[in-house]
Amino acid sequence: MFQSLKRLDRNIWIRFLGETITGIMMFMIAPFLVLYYSDQLDSYLQVGIIMATGPIMALLGSMIGGRLADLYGRKPIMMIAIIGDALALIGFAFADSFWPLLLLNAMLGLTNSLFHPAASAMVADVTEPEHMNEAFGLLRMGHNIGAAFGPLLGSAVLFIDRELIFFAAAFVFGLYAISLGTFIHESLPEFTEDETPSNREVLRVFYNDRVFLVFIFAGIFISMGFSVVESMLPLFLKESLPTYTAQQNPFPYLLALNGIMVVFFQFPIASKLGNKPFGKVMLAGATVFGIGMILLAIVPRALFALDTPYVPLVGILLAVYAFYTLGEMIMSPVQQTFIALIAPENMRGAYNGAASIQWLIGGVTAPIIASVFFDNRAGHIALILIGGASCLSGIIYWQLGRHVQATEAKQKTA
Repeated sequence: MFQSLKRLDRNIWIRFLGETITGIMMFMIAPFLVLYYSDQLDSYLQVGIIMATGPIMALLGSMIGGRLADLYGRKPIMMIAIIGDALALIGFAFADSFWPLLLLNAMLGLTNSLFHPAASAMVADVTEPEHMNEAFGLLRMGHNIGAAFGPLLGSAVLFIDRELIFFAAAFVFGLYAISLGTFIHESLPEFTEDETPSNREVLRVFYNDRVFLVFIFAGIFISMGFSVVESMLPLFLKESLPTYTAQQNPFPYLLALNGIMVVFFQFPIASKLGNKPFGKVMLAGATVFGIGMILLAIVPRALFALDTPYVPLVGILLAVYAFYTLGEMIMSPVQQTFIALIAPENMRGAYNGAASIQWLIGGVTAPIIASVFFDNRAGHIALILIGGASCLSGIIYWQLGRHVQATEAKQKTA
């Protein structure tokens, strides 16, 4: 495992350090925004609309960002995105009503989405195929160090001085942008003008790549699961545990556990699964993930109905969330590696941008669908339905993996 880490490019390590620090700052804020919105606004539907505006704008940002990264380089697009994030965070310090919050979520969705296609393409540029799982696993580990410590820090600070933490986060993002400009080396491969596809050619390649299109379709249900758990689970726990105060809501502990598990286990899992068949790995991961969501829907309500004391209740919920997190850890690096391997070298940014559509569609639809259930005090039904759909995605991934293996076998014997 340590030999694999030593082989990773300097760009990967700079991103790991930068995204660990910015992740801590972002996770001090993000888990509690939905609770703040619900306190300030008139209905959960308004909360769901605000949560959905970011992904709507991110749909545009991902497509543009991936294409621009292929044309002008990974580094400038990544820097612009981080600076945009910093400006949006400053704006949140002053927003306290529906329209400002809506516009800032839209801005954050746009700028944040510019970053990821360029950054993922950069990983593929500087990493050998057999080590991509490790590279993506390391970066996800850094992100989740933030998920482990950010919510715990945020629960202590955010309700005391919300403006201060927004300004502090913006300052850290600004420092990260400077670090990217100073230390990251550009990784965009050199192509002649004839080797650079036009926008129409890019769209034609996407349309004809059936494997990629099926991959995106299957990922929509997984994206819905991630979105509804990450953005709406605090409200679901509030609904399921109606006598608990905001400070007693177990969500910060669950999110911290998720981060800790990823920190300690994501890289070993990614390394172990690096040479396993894509379809079988994704079937296992999606099934565990979906069942975990169904358990999150059922268990809190059952424990509250049984008058379970607070500490045992939190302990049982931590075990359920650990099961859900296991599915998440199995899937995430494998998905990113699959995109990197099927993308043409001169379209890596565009492929990563297009792949983001699955996350954006899920991010838009899941909060709105869930908010309708929440307004009818039936949030657990939304979790059960989306959890079941995630299990269905596992079957689609499995069939896709079998198709890819059969195609590769035919090509070898041709």
